[in-house]
Amino acid sequence: MSGSDLEEPAPDQVITPVLIYEPNPKHKPIPTPGRHGSICPPYADGPGLLQESDLTGCKRYATDGTEAYCAQEHIEGKWHGYPVGWEEVPPRLVADWIASGKVTRRTVRRARQRG
Repeated sequence: MSGSDLEEPAPDQVITPVLIYEPNPKHKPIPTPGRHGSICPPYADGPGLLQESDLTGCKRYATDGTEAYCAQEHIEGKWHGYPVGWEEVPPRLVADWIASGKVTRRTVRRARQRG
């Protein structure tokens, strides 16, 4: 078997990267959305949120329908996540989530009012 026998994906085949969630030990358990350096709260499904996240630039964003989360790759293929304020999520992504039913406009508006 030679190296040329390896199959390459078909042009129309989408390759989904493997996303591995790993809490960052530098982050502290501060349950304040938008505060940098805080870890995902205990009720948040970090690995699940990562799998459902959307890549924007070098960050991945996700929502559980109530709160917004951001993940960053700290080692190649390994991501850590944390809660963020809705104002930190790219507006186009928030609009897409509202349109797809991942979150309601009311939830986002109320969270922004709470600040």
